[in-house]
Amino acid sequence: MASYAETHAVTGPKTYFVILMLLIALTVVTVAAAGINFGEWNVVIALLIASAKGSLVALFFMHLRHDKFNAVIFVTGLGFLALFLIFTLFDVNTRKTVLPGNLKAPILEFPGAPLNKPVQPSTGTALGEALPATPAPPAAAPAAEHK
Repeated sequence: MASYAETHAVTGPKTYFVILMLLIALTVVTVAAAGINFGEWNVVIALLIASAKGSLVALFFMHLRHDKFNAVIFVTGLGFLALFLIFTLFDVNTRKTVLPGNLKAPILEFPGAPLNKPVQPSTGTALGEALPATPAPPAAAPAAEHK
C-alpha cells in the first residue's frame, strides 16, 4: 500500500515558514507604500502587492502549485482582472473634471442636490430664484444738534 507522501505532494514546514516571512514582508511593504504618495500609481501599486500576497496564499496554502491546471486558471484569471482594471484606470484618468465654473449650459439635474432645481453656472443659484439680497449698509445716525 502506497503512503500518503508517495501519492500526494507534501510541502515541508520550512517552505511554509518562508512563505509566512514573505507574506509578513509584503504586509510591511503594503503599510510603507500606504504612507508614500505615488500620485496616480497608488492604486496600481496597491493592487500589485495585494495580487502577490493573494498568489502566494493560493499557490502554497491552497496547494494550487501542485495542481498545474487549476494554477494556470488562477493565474489567467488574475491576468484578465489586471487587464480589465488597467483599461478602466486608463479610461478614468483621461476624463475631464466637470466643475460648475466650466459648464456651458445650466445644470438640469444633480442627484445629490437637496432641491433638484436647475442651477445657473455663473451665480450658483437655482433658475428662477432671485439672488440673495445684500444687506444695505447701516444709515448714519443723525448728529445731535448743539445749542
